[in-house]
Amino acid sequence: MNRCLASVLTGWALLIGTSSAVAQQPAAASRAIIVFDASGSMYGEVPGGVKIDIAKKVVSDIVGSIDPAMELGLMAYGHRKKGDCEDIELLVPPQAGSAAAILKAVAGLEPKGKTPLTAAVIQAAKYLKFEEAKASVILVSDGVETCEKDPCMAAEELERLGIDFTCHVIGFDLKPGESSGLECLAKKTGGMYLAAKDAASLKSSLEVAMKQVAKPVTTLVVEAKKSSGGAMLDGVAFQVFADGGGENAIATGTGGHWSTELPKAGKYTLSAKFGGKTLEQTVTIKDGETVTKEVVFAETGLKAVAYDKEGGVAFEKEVSWDLFGPADGEGNRPKVSFSYEAKPFLKVAPGKYLLTAVRGNATASVVVEVKEGPAQEVKVILGSGNLKLSAISAEGQPAIAKDVSWELFTPPDAEGQRKKLGYSYEAQPKMTLPSGPCLVVAVYGNAKGQREVEVKAGETQDIVVLLGSGKLKLAVVMEEGGTPVAKDVTWEVFGEADAEGNRAKAAYSYEAQPTLALPAGKYQVEVAYGNAKGKVMVEIKAGVTTEKVVSLGAGKLKLSAVPTEGAEPISKDLFWEIVGATADAEGNRTKAGFSYDAQPTFSLPAGKYLVQLEWGAAKMKQEVEVAAGKMTEKPIVLNAGTLAASALMAEGADPVADGLNWDVYGEPNAEGERPKVTYSYDAQPKFRLKAGKYRVEVTRGAATTRVEVEVQAGKMMTNALNLNAGTLKANSSTPGDWEVFGPVNAEGERKKITYSYDQNAKLFLPAGKVLVVRSKDGKKAEQEVEIKPNAMTEVTLDAK
Repeated sequence: MNRCLASVLTGWALLIGTSSAVAQQPAAASRAIIVFDASGSMYGEVPGGVKIDIAKKVVSDIVGSIDPAMELGLMAYGHRKKGDCEDIELLVPPQAGSAAAILKAVAGLEPKGKTPLTAAVIQAAKYLKFEEAKASVILVSDGVETCEKDPCMAAEELERLGIDFTCHVIGFDLKPGESSGLECLAKKTGGMYLAAKDAASLKSSLEVAMKQVAKPVTTLVVEAKKSSGGAMLDGVAFQVFADGGGENAIATGTGGHWSTELPKAGKYTLSAKFGGKTLEQTVTIKDGETVTKEVVFAETGLKAVAYDKEGGVAFEKEVSWDLFGPADGEGNRPKVSFSYEAKPFLKVAPGKYLLTAVRGNATASVVVEVKEGPAQEVKVILGSGNLKLSAISAEGQPAIAKDVSWELFTPPDAEGQRKKLGYSYEAQPKMTLPSGPCLVVAVYGNAKGQREVEVKAGETQDIVVLLGSGKLKLAVVMEEGGTPVAKDVTWEVFGEADAEGNRAKAAYSYEAQPTLALPAGKYQVEVAYGNAKGKVMVEIKAGVTTEKVVSLGAGKLKLSAVPTEGAEPISKDLFWEIVGATADAEGNRTKAGFSYDAQPTFSLPAGKYLVQLEWGAAKMKQEVEVAAGKMTEKPIVLNAGTLAASALMAEGADPVADGLNWDVYGEPNAEGERPKVTYSYDAQPKFRLKAGKYRVEVTRGAATTRVEVEVQAGKMMTNALNLNAGTLKANSSTPGDWEVFGPVNAEGERKKITYSYDQNAKLFLPAGKVLVVRSKDGKKAEQEVEIKPNAMTEVTLDAK
């Protein structure tokens, strides 16, 4: 059975898929996609704050509690552009341990655009291959669909095509009459519809939904209403009795919207009591299923029946109904009832109403008057016909059996614009449409065909659309006759060149061996595998599958680095760059690839290259040659070691934790100058250096020291540098500047060693006597103090 749990808030949906094997083992990890609504309405406020902020918080809490083994991904819509119904993006692919990536992506979402929630759920379902494996969705949205798609129709399509599709829906801060489509999305697929109005109810609703998705339980949901599809009642008493279980209820509860877990699959009797009246219904439920039952306490109402034409046969399925009350001063009618049954009994109070029937893409409305007494039957004529659609690649070919999508449009208006009538993702759908002319468009891969047709009321027509397309089956090998590459391949297909030599992109794929549907014609195929690329021309013929194997003439280069001969490979902090072996006239080399992996593998065209490696400040270059179809392994010896440095304010003191500036210099050149090799602002840096002699200098404020060291290949040496310094805390109650001078030299002068414009300054100074001066506009005060190693000296001066 296909289940759908749709949730309405900002709009995010958790879509979970498992293989058929996993479906038989509930403890196995699931695959999931969160579909997050970042439409503009998410900036609205509800009790507890702004909806987008509440949604982010709830998502963070929920994702943080999910089993880390679950392969979780993130999809969002409405977050990049205003007014764009195509603004749907997979931000994090499903993978285990993705919580941190999802939280980071969610934190960066800013509401902007429309609400294409139906297309987002469909895309997520298709990404998880819902036609081949179980798939469940939790959709949270704060608004209705705004991109001309019907979530109720989508539910029928997903249910019909899916192996086991479930959608639980949470409606967040929805206005009256806005929930019908989302309720349909949930209930037509056996899911729960839950309403949330604030942060607390949103979180509790999500917890209920998550529990049902992670470990489905047999659940009965009851909605008590005054009229069919109307507002919930409150204070209704519920009892559930097992079939043949006697007079003792197995579950009881009160309210208007009530749910209970049932011990097992089977038949039950539901009893609801309100205002002295008791109603009973029989409920049959399957194991792990969610069933929603509506209990209506109204006495009067109408029985609705829909026909395709006068004198036709009444529809027995796939009809939805809306009942609207009298129009207000602005002509707006409130929705008072709805149903997804083909022949519903809508219980409402006496009065005048507008009844609307929808089947497929056909709709019709009638004004009715409900009177006291028995329910009256209301007949609605849809004036609709059916199209049975199929697509063929060429004349005489069989109908395409999968991966076809359809769109149907009205005739063009005065400005040449067509309005969309309907759509389907089924390969051979049967669609109900209003009578009259329409344009049928079929899309198969990158091939498209269309046909003008006339829909006739009460008739079913077979419509075949000719695509004029063929298939291109691609594979890539490293060398002629080699085994096709199995992963990490990118394909792009371009059409014929225009007058300026430009080619329009016709298709692309990230599959290693894709099969692409293309219109007949000539194409340029480009393939990339790592840093190896290939290009080939092909011609596609209608109804024919063309196979093309592209030879890259490439090999693989596997690199590793060791600090010295015989040492273990370095495991982190490496940067690799591959460039061409030959420089051009200006000395530049073509870049062929780069990596931050410790032991990367590059796919490269056969030839010679220069490998450039960096490990901190230790660098090495080495030439290599890659052979076609071969794996070349190259360990590179850096002849380098590690210097772990720290600084002390005095001998025996703890290492300094902040405020340090490190510089490392190489040996003097012919002119006696030392080149700077590296630097750091870390408290305790680790310098990766080529074997050799260096000068290390560290500064904290005005205190500095240096030391000569020798780094040995494959070794780590530690060095704690003693700054022999202390801290001066200078305080003043008046504005001014601070200056600190060192001791008097042989010429009787003092050298300025530091300064500050802060009123109260904290200065790091070398140990010894210093002169502290506070000055402002010609006024000053001064005091000589002694700075002691690893100690705080305090002075207070006001410029007077």
